[in-house]
Amino acid sequence: MKTNLYILIAFLMEIGMLVGCSADGIPEKRDEVLPDGLTYIRFGVEAASDQGADENTLQNLTVLQFDLDKNVTDVTEQNNALCVTARYLRNPEPETDVDGGAKGYYLIGLKASTKDTQYLVFIANAGSMFQDYKGTLGDFKALTIPFDQKTNNGENQLMLGAGYVPVKGVDDEQTHPVILKRLVAQIHFNYTKKLEVTEARFTPISLRLRNVPKVLKYADGITEATDYPEKTSENFTDYTSIIDKIEEGFTWYIPQNVRTAAADGSYSDDFRTYVELSGIYEAPNMQDQLVTYKFYPGKDDHYNVSRNYSYEMLPVVGGVNSFDANVSTRNLTVSPSANCFVVAPEAGSEVTFDPHDSPGTDVAGTEIVYADQVIENQYSRIADVRPVWQTAENLIDVIFADGLVRVVPNAKGVDGNALIAAYAADGTTILWSWHIWVTPYAKVLDGTGTNGYIHTQTDNNHNTYEWMDRNLGALNTYREDKNRNLYYQWGRKDPFYDKTQNSAISSVITAADKGNALNFDVSVKNPTVFFQQQSGKSGTWHGGSAAITNLWDPNTKTVFDPCPAGWRVPAKVAWEAYKWGSGGNMAWDTANPYGTVWTVGPGVYSWFPRGALNNSIAFDTGNAYMWSTEWASTTPYTYKITSSSGSVANTIVGSLGGSVRCVKVK
Repeated sequence: MKTNLYILIAFLMEIGMLVGCSADGIPEKRDEVLPDGLTYIRFGVEAASDQGADENTLQNLTVLQFDLDKNVTDVTEQNNALCVTARYLRNPEPETDVDGGAKGYYLIGLKASTKDTQYLVFIANAGSMFQDYKGTLGDFKALTIPFDQKTNNGENQLMLGAGYVPVKGVDDEQTHPVILKRLVAQIHFNYTKKLEVTEARFTPISLRLRNVPKVLKYADGITEATDYPEKTSENFTDYTSIIDKIEEGFTWYIPQNVRTAAADGSYSDDFRTYVELSGIYEAPNMQDQLVTYKFYPGKDDHYNVSRNYSYEMLPVVGGVNSFDANVSTRNLTVSPSANCFVVAPEAGSEVTFDPHDSPGTDVAGTEIVYADQVIENQYSRIADVRPVWQTAENLIDVIFADGLVRVVPNAKGVDGNALIAAYAADGTTILWSWHIWVTPYAKVLDGTGTNGYIHTQTDNNHNTYEWMDRNLGALNTYREDKNRNLYYQWGRKDPFYDKTQNSAISSVITAADKGNALNFDVSVKNPTVFFQQQSGKSGTWHGGSAAITNLWDPNTKTVFDPCPAGWRVPAKVAWEAYKWGSGGNMAWDTANPYGTVWTVGPGVYSWFPRGALNNSIAFDTGNAYMWSTEWASTTPYTYKITSSSGSVANTIVGSLGGSVRCVKVK
């Protein structure tokens, strides 16, 4: 439904929708002398709206006087008319009588003219940008305003009015009415649920306005457009998703999007503005579905969105109607949030996750709040999600739509690792990043495959732990030198690869010496930078006078934990169950001297490859260091493996690249 926003002046004045302010920029009238040859004209200025007091507020007002008489009909001559006066009022107030009562008009000084009339343009809430305007009327009409849903709201509405008024060299006692109309349309959306299937549920995840004009013209407030903007992709954009408090509804203010009818009376469907609501539909005896609804403002078949109109959209969501062209569905399973997702390289395999859900508990002292990284007020900050690096060409495809990230691996059996990232609107700022582990081992982890194991280990206190049979990022369990996993600086979520074993990609990881304490936000924005240890700076990659020792935590899965959902970095006590040598279950592999073998049971082994990344991200073929979540006084605990021993130790700094073997969350 669309509503014309025109309201009578007397009503607006009576309910006090026009607020007062000082008249900056207006020369004062003293002793009945008109300074600078100005004539004072009375104007009754009203906002044509029924949307509420905030939207009728005049924060500021600019009046442009063009030297143009109403008898001029030639368009070229009209457009060549010069602006001879620009008056800017900051917080305009109507004139008052001796008792302080408002007279209902504004007194504005304009330049006297010998012509019958002058063409005046009134611009409300544009700030001071036109207070020194000296261009032509044609120049003014051509000006455009870039629009963004986060900067345009109901509290500071841009309004415009225009008309011809006599401006002579004497005071004009007549009050000339000016009607200000908004240059935008208001679209209010608020859905209700009336699901047709018993015990069904619909959970909204994304609300988005699509096909929105990028700019509006000031000329829209002077002449009615019949087809604007031009229907090309360069002139339209999709607004950022609303992902918080969707059930409460939302209101947008947008430039007009209007079109004319074709010769046969039909209207093109191209670039029609519409609201897109996406959510998860759950019903008994059905697989969960991602359902997306499209709603078009307006009631006519042209679906025009005109300036100064309000479009109230109150749809009822009833379920999944496969016969409705404006409803689309697909089956899906949304994976729990984490910093790592495991997916098998085969047809039909994929991972879908909500990037707005936190992968763990925020860590005090880092000033990183996950929600703030990806959400701003109700808006998603994420504009795009795409790969940062991958160890094989075309290893994965990444789709960001409907508020969800969908990762589809290759179906050719090519395994590998990738890092994907969420980017802000500027296309370069990384908000967060995730490791994608492409391996048949994904089937073992979800209980449907046999290409690997989940091992059980019991410590001296009879506590049982379930372990992956390989380090995080490893592609197999072969006992050979080329079996390298990914490497992590202690407390960071993002992996680093051994560049000598990943020649399939152009290396994008680098080492950097920041020198001082590092803002944690810098590490989030730079997941490919290996931050080097700072001498005398707590032996960590983040520097500072003291280490933050709960980036990984023995009691909770933090927002920086690099393991998949349901798994975590092991605590120190879990490593104490591994015993070396006689009577133990760990020994150096003398036949394949590139790592250590854990004898899980008769004929069942697990491989721990040697090596780590040094301060320059070069692979060191010496000892292996398996990270734990805990710290000694100055360095983190690891399970340190040499060619002759294995034990819990605290002999390396947290800035080096050690290995992670995930343990199941209890």
